[in-house]
Amino acid sequence: MADGESPLSQSDIEARIQRVGRYSRMVKSGLAVILFAFALAVVAVLPANLGSVAAAVDAILLPLIFVGMGLLLFGIGMHLHLLHLNLVHQLRKQDGQASQAAGREAESES
Repeated sequence: MADGESPLSQSDIEARIQRVGRYSRMVKSGLAVILFAFALAVVAVLPANLGSVAAAVDAILLPLIFVGMGLLLFGIGMHLHLLHLNLVHQLRKQDGQASQAAGREAESES
């Protein structure tokens, strides 16, 4: 979509971008919950299943899968966070250039 066709104004977009830090904290807290659940499974479930290798692997396999998925989601979340930060940087740079151009126009008119 072109800038003129966007249903969101520039101020709406900037307001949403200002909340990107909150989303980053949510992603990190989600990963922390997954890692805590894995540690709890290792401490509580694994010792009861140390009778055989198959039982030990079976007891820890599902938590390992969840940790792997959590790390993948963490990576995706951080990638999106960096994309948003890049957008913030570009918007601020664009605003700075626009204000400098307006300042030069005001100086040339006087």
